[in-house]
Amino acid sequence: MWIGEFSERAGLNVATVRFYVRSGLLHPRQGSVGGARPYMEFSEKDLRNLGAIRAGQAMGMSLSEIKLLVSERRAGGRDRMLQAMLAQQEKLNERAEELSAMQKFVDAKISWLRGGAIGAPPELSNFRHHAGFQVSCSRRLFMVGRRRSWLRT
Repeated sequence: MWIGEFSERAGLNVATVRFYVRSGLLHPRQGSVGGARPYMEFSEKDLRNLGAIRAGQAMGMSLSEIKLLVSERRAGGRDRMLQAMLAQQEKLNERAEELSAMQKFVDAKISWLRGGAIGAPPELSNFRHHAGFQVSCSRRLFMVGRRRSWLRT
């Protein structure tokens, strides 16, 4: 399939597909038509690879980390892939703890506000689960997925 059909089936725009190709994340076959810029021919395998790229992004991995894993998979480097996945698992577990603490803080803040905002407001520092989770300023940007919001602590 050509890039237009591939991007449509993948739910991406053509520019993103080209970026992934330039970055070495996707490796379509170069068609014989097109002269100096030959057409890229994508396959079902490329769609599956794109699914792996998206899964890595959803786990919070950078494109360079994903590219490393893709390269390792092609080279058969299971040990390095396992190490990378274990490290990512640890990052996700830490992030889950942070999100849980933030959720408990928000719940407490809502209860405090609904109760008339009487007494001292809840502080995020009281909801931390581990020493690595620190709030060092009065306003901090928390990113959850693709949404950004300011949270006063």
